[in-house]
Amino acid sequence: MSATHTGADIDDTPGRHPGEQRTGFVFDVDGTTCEHKHPTITGAEIMVLAGISSSDGLIQILPDGTRKTVAPDETVHLVPGAQFKRG
Repeated sequence: MSATHTGADIDDTPGRHPGEQRTGFVFDVDGTTCEHKHPTITGAEIMVLAGISSSDGLIQILPDGTRKTVAPDETVHLVPGAQFKRG
């Protein structure tokens, strides 16, 4: 079972009812679902949300199955089904 990570930029509006639709951009890191309020995010922000050390690095799994290293200062455009893993 995967958990949902939240962070400072996550929509965690008080008073939200269980099961209520969240508004944001959802992506997967090492099988765990994360959510971000904006359509772009940096590699460093993804690593913080996922609890990945900057020394471990981050890899984006592209839709065609290829992999791309994501630098901490690199901006990533979140698209449906975006997937990342620890480097």
